[in-house]
Amino acid sequence: MNLSAHFTVEECCCKHCGKCEVTHDLIRLAESVRRYLGNRPMITKPHSVYRCKEHNATVKGASPDSQHVLGRAMDFHIDGMTPWTIYVRLREGSKRGQLPLLHGLGVYDWGVHIDCREKTGLTYWDSRSKKE
Repeated sequence: MNLSAHFTVEECCCKHCGKCEVTHDLIRLAESVRRYLGNRPMITKPHSVYRCKEHNATVKGASPDSQHVLGRAMDFHIDGMTPWTIYVRLREGSKRGQLPLLHGLGVYDWGVHIDCREKTGLTYWDSRSKKE
């Protein structure tokens, strides 16, 4: 079942319980990020989108009040683009007002985290093991 033109329930559901409780804003954000990055597929597996509280508690480094638990976050990578390149482009786009739903942005060795947390402005972080 499709949530949008490019995202399915299967790829967004919790790996633990199978529930898919993502917000409409997250799917709108994901579609706008995809368009902004040249309409390249955002690969969400093996990463996380929605996580139930039980699954979130097992994820190393996950905050108990994670945006994933609220259905407001997506982790992904894009084949052929480094996480750092994605992060820099999204941060620049957000600063220019081109991604108004993007309120949380993180970069990791494995990929990028985006979220539509309920706040204004952009919260961003770099959690890579090696900085460029």
